[in-house]
Amino acid sequence: MKWIVTTSLGMDDRVVARAKALAQSFGVAYVERQKHSIKKLQAQYGHILVVYQDKMVLEQLGGERFFFHPDTALLRIISERDPLLELIGKDTKTICDCTMGLASDSIVMASAGHQVTAVESSSLIALIVSQGLKDLDTGNSKLNRAMRSIEVVEMDSLSFLRQQPSQAFDILYFDPMFSEVIRESHNLSGLAGLANASPLTEEMLAEAKRVVREKIILKAHFRDGIFEELGFTRLVRPNQKFHYGVWRKG
Repeated sequence: MKWIVTTSLGMDDRVVARAKALAQSFGVAYVERQKHSIKKLQAQYGHILVVYQDKMVLEQLGGERFFFHPDTALLRIISERDPLLELIGKDTKTICDCTMGLASDSIVMASAGHQVTAVESSSLIALIVSQGLKDLDTGNSKLNRAMRSIEVVEMDSLSFLRQQPSQAFDILYFDPMFSEVIRESHNLSGLAGLANASPLTEEMLAEAKRVVREKIILKAHFRDGIFEELGFTRLVRPNQKFHYGVWRKG
């Protein structure tokens, strides 16, 4: 993917220095914003990572934008019940979210007091989301605490699991890219071209079973046969576009 780093208009020297350092760390060009529009820069350079005072936005060719936003997680946190938290239970757990993405599920799990490690294979997603988790002030203290508590690891899930000792986590959570598009998920549109589309494999599941202490939770499209293929117990959610599946140890 061809991309460069710039800043928003009128940024101070500290933001410029941060943008230059980011570009150097990724081995891509830093381009002074001056007064150029995003479209003009895209026409010359491709995708544009724009560094702001308090966030980063990847302006993608085609009009998609990717940036960190915890809106969905906030709605789930303030709701009376959440199916994922009900599956986990009330006791505090060590959890590895093996497919972080926008980290909505990680935030919800952390908000319930669980110790969450979130793994993400895409360098750009890991960069943008981890920065948002650390720095964004949502105005909600519970949400802020949950975000700050999450440990982000930039690595593919299989490599990460291979490095872990047996029974390292109480729960492992997988939310791979859906086999079918959920058209209402507008908040995920900017993620589609960046995320790892690899499915959960037998090899990865074997490592997960070694690393987990209690259970593995899988989220997938309701039409997906992955639950039955990999030996998960499907938990049907009537009138919902996705289901959860559970594999319990022992």
